[in-house]
Amino acid sequence: MSNATEALIAADGSEPLHSPESQGMPSKAISDYIAECGRFFPGGPAGCMHGFVIRRHGKVVAEGTWSPFDTLRVPHALYSHSKAFTSTAIGLIVDEGLVGLDERVIDIFPESAPASPSENLRQMRVRDLLTMNVGAPRDHILANEVGSKGDWVRGFLAKEIANPPGTGFKYDSDATYVLAAIVERRSGRPMMELLRDRLFNRIVISNGTSDMSPDGIPCGGWGMRMTTREISRFGQLYLDKGLWNGERVLSREWTELATARHTWSGWAHVGPQSVGEGTDWEQGYGFQFWRCHNDSFRADGASGQYTIIIPDKDAVVSINASVRDMQKEIDLVWEILLPAMGDKPLPENPAALAALRDGCWRLAVEPLRGAGRKPLPFDGMLFQLKGNPRGVKSLRVFDAGTDGWTLEIDGQAGLQRIPVGDGGWAIGELTLNPPSLDFIPGYASRSPVAASGMTDDSGAFHLSCHLIRDVNRMDLDFARASDGSFAVSGGFWGMRGCALEGVV
Repeated sequence: MSNATEALIAADGSEPLHSPESQGMPSKAISDYIAECGRFFPGGPAGCMHGFVIRRHGKVVAEGTWSPFDTLRVPHALYSHSKAFTSTAIGLIVDEGLVGLDERVIDIFPESAPASPSENLRQMRVRDLLTMNVGAPRDHILANEVGSKGDWVRGFLAKEIANPPGTGFKYDSDATYVLAAIVERRSGRPMMELLRDRLFNRIVISNGTSDMSPDGIPCGGWGMRMTTREISRFGQLYLDKGLWNGERVLSREWTELATARHTWSGWAHVGPQSVGEGTDWEQGYGFQFWRCHNDSFRADGASGQYTIIIPDKDAVVSINASVRDMQKEIDLVWEILLPAMGDKPLPENPAALAALRDGCWRLAVEPLRGAGRKPLPFDGMLFQLKGNPRGVKSLRVFDAGTDGWTLEIDGQAGLQRIPVGDGGWAIGELTLNPPSLDFIPGYASRSPVAASGMTDDSGAFHLSCHLIRDVNRMDLDFARASDGSFAVSGGFWGMRGCALEGVV
């Protein structure tokens, strides 16, 4: 282990860049990795990469972000990667003796427990929340069913606990929310404040924020936002077993316990139960960390938010993305980066290093590009939409001349317009979220978006729009139907998506 990290962190969160060769990696291997990321995830249905940071022996050897995203400097949605931070907050209060792993959950929240708790609920421990072994058959009822009108802890304790806790893995983000509530109950402090004082300020995470429940408690299992540089420092802290610049931030015991295999894992069911078989979701689960192939572990969020810690190679790879094939995203690390991590420094290769640095600087998601701009036969026409969870009522597209186009959206946030680039990305702002999540502050805020459009030979208009701090994307096609009328199709891709369909 490196047991030390660079202390020179600039105001934008960057650290000194070291040549990969100095840390035992050829620059060309990282260039090859970037190229394969672009090949497998070029945008469109496959999704795209947003940003990455590669650390070796405590030093940053490469980093990049795909324009129009800027995940190195701008906080990005982490989704379930947030769970690893909630686990860390539990670790901090465990180290202080404020909570025990084998304490019963209903003893911590007696006022929220049912009047006659089942024997399974009585036996549920903090440890079971951490390992996703609570015994409940369903996930994600708190935000969707309890919503803005109830106590999420009470809602969790009211769930059916069908199986004895501690006897089987079932992924359950609601359990992580209860962990966040435990942090606040036992520490007497807001969890994000505790993390800022005890973790973020020490490893230089300046952008850490979280969505909150109606009770003002972090969602725990989702909702945090940070930059790729910041989550890479978090990974380095765990690689170095709780040390940062030689100073103790977390106990070694906690970092080893949290990242060990405590239970076998899977999605709908528990998969293979031997090391190395199956996917990277079937290698076991720790305390809100997934075990991986190659004796590694990771923090993991939907659509490809990863911090992969590889102890045998003294390496950390952090990634933000919006992809459909999350296993392939990990496989590219195993197939290209892992074999390139040598035991000794390599001779410097100025030409390969210059090509890598230039390639990282030029990273971009390709905008839509047509063969030539054509007039819109439906310029300014109103497209009424069928009912959808996004609450979008209608759409219009206006020709904006040399500046591209303008998309008008009428929905639950009122009438909104965003610019659409012609041959490039135009930056705007949009409020677009499903009614069921309006009460969570982060989801209702205006988000920066990047939009690109093109016309094709048939006169159809195609539009792609990314929320550039999130994984969500909107793809729309405006075209003439076989009967001569015009119609729009497409939808919102990502964690909270829906299909759209409408006519003039």
